[in-house]
Amino acid sequence: MPRITVDEISRKEFSFANKGYNQKEVDDFLDDICDEMERMENEIMDLKQKTSVVRTAPQESSAVSPENEQSFREVLAMAVQVKEETLRKAKEDAEAIRAKAETEAAERLDGLSDERKSLEEEVAALRKTAENYRTQFEALLQAQQEALDKASDLFA
Repeated sequence: MPRITVDEISRKEFSFANKGYNQKEVDDFLDDICDEMERMENEIMDLKQKTSVVRTAPQESSAVSPENEQSFREVLAMAVQVKEETLRKAKEDAEAIRAKAETEAAERLDGLSDERKSLEEEVAALRKTAENYRTQFEALLQAQQEALDKASDLFA
């Protein structure tokens, strides 16, 4: 489809119909479209001019002076030094954290081992006490059985 221009829109005439649109409203709307198209065409032209100026402008030299180059080298050397120092410090800190964690874990395990031993001794003592109560209870039951047996001989 060929491009529609502002002139074509403004010259376009429509035929009349019985139940058609309000001609004034259509004309006003087409005028608004023409105004917007002119504004956009002007903006496009302006942008094209600006880009052509930028494209044709002489490029500034990107050469670096010897003084600046030396400064850049010094800054780069300092950055490398800071990086290496930071990595060394991070490794030292990581090693210290790891060593501390290992020490705390070992201490915790020793504490748990002692606690386990204590609990095992307590369980053993409770078992012995339960066994003593059982033995005493069985003896009591045996004595009661013997007493019942003697008492039943009295009534028989």
